[in-house]
Amino acid sequence: MKRSRTPKENEVQTAIVASLQAYCRDNGIRCSALEYYANQQGGSLRKVCADFLATLDDSTLLLAETKVHARGELLSFDDQQLIEYLEFESAGFPITYVYNTVDTLAYYQKPQPSNFPTLTLQAVKRSVPSLLPDRYPDYPKHTTLLDWLKSIPAGGDKTTRFARIFAAIRAEAILSNGLMMLIYGTKSVKIFDEPDSKKLDLLLHSLGRGVAGGYLNSIQQKRIEHFLQEEALAFSSWFRPVSPNAPQTGPMLSDPDDSLALNQDPDPDDDDERPTTRGASPRF
Repeated sequence: MKRSRTPKENEVQTAIVASLQAYCRDNGIRCSALEYYANQQGGSLRKVCADFLATLDDSTLLLAETKVHARGELLSFDDQQLIEYLEFESAGFPITYVYNTVDTLAYYQKPQPSNFPTLTLQAVKRSVPSLLPDRYPDYPKHTTLLDWLKSIPAGGDKTTRFARIFAAIRAEAILSNGLMMLIYGTKSVKIFDEPDSKKLDLLLHSLGRGVAGGYLNSIQQKRIEHFLQEEALAFSSWFRPVSPNAPQTGPMLSDPDDSLALNQDPDPDDDDERPTTRGASPRF
């Protein structure tokens, strides 16, 4: 009997994303999925702490780190990354690990079964970081991705802040750690009650491409404080004082680019380059 080959991580992710999109299409769920290159992933303000994300009905977010599960172990597991994801989870991010429970997912079966989306998602488990203490998952206790999808209310939960903010930005802004912190890490953002396009552009610019090296400078920090008042503390981990005499505290989430000047972005298009290696893990 031929022994099954252990799949590669990108193969597992391809099967999950394709099956997710097909399942949503068949069940009348609006789904948009984005997969990230290594240089777009990381813990900085303008990057994304996941391998891929999917928005469901403009109100539910699947922010996922893909792992290969083989012989009871998650391969290429990064202990430092788990610490980082625990920080994101504590800030309210919907970050989750997803992993296969069989070597050959239905998506890759020959011939491919007509119900491959359901079979594939049924063979994929998901776990928030706090329920995944190490590389050896207690997978019987983790829910399947299919069960998680079925638990989402039909049409999405339109009362969520994500839905309101997503509608306000009209999906024009690239979801990043900074924007997700705005959505999940703060309780009240009055600017979204009656959105002002110019102010909104300023705010989003301060959370994304306007940030050099993954940190807020003093002007950007004041802008965040203006919009969020005391809730600007949610972004304090991404603020590095400009004065060399100011106290330097280790940020919760640092970035491989943190050597760049705060007021200058020498390569504003670096997020669009095809990577060759996975981004370095943030330091804590």
